[in-house]
Amino acid sequence: MKEIESYEKGLAAGEQAASAAGGTSKPSGSEGRMYVRTQGFGSTEAELRFLQRNGVHHKAATFPFHADKGWDLDELIREREHHEAHGMTLDMSLLPIYSEFPNIIYYGKSPERDREIDLVCEMIRTASRAGIDSLRYNTCVLPIDRTEREVGRGGYVYTAFRLDKISAEEQAQLSEAGRVTAEMHWERIEYLLERIIPVAEEFKVRLGNSQEDPATPAGYKGVDKVLNDFEGMKRFIEIQRSSYHGWNFCVGSIAEMLEDSANEIFTFIEYFGSRNTIFLVHYRNLLGGRYSFREALPDEGDMDFYRVLKALKDTGYCYGIDPDHVPRTEDDPKGYYQSYSYCFGYINAMIQAVYGGA
Repeated sequence: MKEIESYEKGLAAGEQAASAAGGTSKPSGSEGRMYVRTQGFGSTEAELRFLQRNGVHHKAATFPFHADKGWDLDELIREREHHEAHGMTLDMSLLPIYSEFPNIIYYGKSPERDREIDLVCEMIRTASRAGIDSLRYNTCVLPIDRTEREVGRGGYVYTAFRLDKISAEEQAQLSEAGRVTAEMHWERIEYLLERIIPVAEEFKVRLGNSQEDPATPAGYKGVDKVLNDFEGMKRFIEIQRSSYHGWNFCVGSIAEMLEDSANEIFTFIEYFGSRNTIFLVHYRNLLGGRYSFREALPDEGDMDFYRVLKALKDTGYCYGIDPDHVPRTEDDPKGYYQSYSYCFGYINAMIQAVYGGA
């Protein structure tokens, strides 16, 4: 109890000091340079002060969704201005295709999907009009799948995926989407991209899609995943060649596809980075590989995360580096604040290191 009270007193003192300092200063110049960001927090005063204390000036926001119109322009403007008042730039916020528009990818049903895609296009226009120039989305059918959590250093609890712990019966069980073959999955993705990328180009909004997490065998729970290998990722980019069509590039999800992530990850970075198709990086390490892994903090996994960040820099990548799937512990009064603080500090230090301290 005393430790919790001490933590809360420190939190309150830090917020008071940040308020006294004004809290509205703009971030230091990041033009052409990577920067730490997050999608893991809301927009309360306490959350934004916490991010300030950790050197974070870029983040995502969650905008209220309305079934009849998607997003409201005034609400997005207020959210952007609220963040800017705290020295925050909104960056790669979520376009909720997976959660709000099931007929586009999950069911692939027409004419319902046409109506949903029209609404997605209008949301892209609304984001642009509100001064928001980047959005991420997801074209998966299955949600993120994990087995039992596993304990790591200092009692941190991490997520893991062990295919051999999932019975054949469970692997064969279909979701409500039913059987989705690779051909069906590609048709749904291509149908979406042909309609939204021209709108993104017209309104100058970068759209970054996610890889599928985790990689699974064909037919797993009825779905052939198409964005969990190198060839699938290449095909996705070639569907629409545009400077507004690219990736939410999750280093962790890509490592989950590989047998030797410590070395194989650089092929992905060089190929997609050199083509300017990486718009956001999720900076997540792991122990293990395809079909069997545990997630890890950035300095304890199989990949050398200095080399990873240096490779990204060398391709000209200049957007956000985001902690992802951080571990939790009951020893943290907030559950995950300690691990986020650790990751924010690590990322800021790595960014200084790869730019030579400049």
